[in-house]
Amino acid sequence: MAINGIRQIPPELVIETTKEPERSSRADAPSFGEALEKAITSVDDQMQRGDALGAAYVAGEEVDLHTVLLEMQKADTSFRTLVQVRNRLIEAYKEIMRMPV
Repeated sequence: MAINGIRQIPPELVIETTKEPERSSRADAPSFGEALEKAITSVDDQMQRGDALGAAYVAGEEVDLHTVLLEMQKADTSFRTLVQVRNRLIEAYKEIMRMPV
């Protein structure tokens, strides 16, 4: 049984490990509460935009139906994602509360 030697790794596949990864300082990063508030505000803005376009379409204004449906679908997807994040946070909290001290 012949054993072949290890071939040299091509230079484009070599990962440089000498660089220090960039780390953001804690002062620059938003807190968890701020990030969550920003996400909630973004979802609320999308929902209001979808509602406004829907109301404009029903009122007979010159609004493209495709635009209305896309905005409403974006709002719905964002809201469902936010609900899932909330559910995961609640489950994580419950799991932490079940931990013995």
